[in-house]
Amino acid sequence: MSNIPLQIRVLRVSVFLLFILLCTNSLAQKSYTGMVVDSVTMAALPNVHITVKNSSKGTYTNASGIFTLNVNITDTLLFTSLGYQPQELALLLEEDVLFIRLREQVSMLQEITIKATRLYPNQIMDRTHTAPKKMSGYQALQSPFTYFSKTEKEKRQIYRFVEQSNKTQTYVQVITDPIVKEIFTKDYELTDEEYYDRLANFNQQYRSIQYATDPEVIMEALHAYFLSMGR
Repeated sequence: MSNIPLQIRVLRVSVFLLFILLCTNSLAQKSYTGMVVDSVTMAALPNVHITVKNSSKGTYTNASGIFTLNVNITDTLLFTSLGYQPQELALLLEEDVLFIRLREQVSMLQEITIKATRLYPNQIMDRTHTAPKKMSGYQALQSPFTYFSKTEKEKRQIYRFVEQSNKTQTYVQVITDPIVKEIFTKDYELTDEEYYDRLANFNQQYRSIQYATDPEVIMEALHAYFLSMGR
């Protein structure tokens, strides 16, 4: 026993304690409350079907996108809704309150190439943010009680928010650029209200383009959509 490194012994004890904790908790069901929203608009999604994987147990979200379900912490939940990609969530190491973002299933229109010297007139600025460092799975096994602390829970929530923000920062810069609005209102003879209505519809229909990192690709998609809508 003395030949085993101290770190290995500590890890074994931590894993054993975590195993005992999980076995004890799994004997009784636990109540989970969650909210399901659209991954882009953050609008609450009613009537989302939530089922426990490999069982017939389930429920639906209410008009506010909220659900409550009594399950074991070792269960996996499956979220399904018409028009959205199914999503699985293993409850192990998750908090009591869940926040689920579903991505819409969409099909892009046939690509239309717009000839131009430069579609996006300005330069994209790097506005990525650094998320707080969260505990890894290995660290969670070494220190399970710290992993479930309030500070670590807040870090994980902030990390997910910053990660989503960084993925869409190019798209946000393009569509909020006043010069872009001027280009589209003039080219397609639109009022400000008509422009924002079309942009809102575009956001709803073509969510995948919001993760593009090339502003020219975003501008091409916008032009193709505005052109398809007529002048």
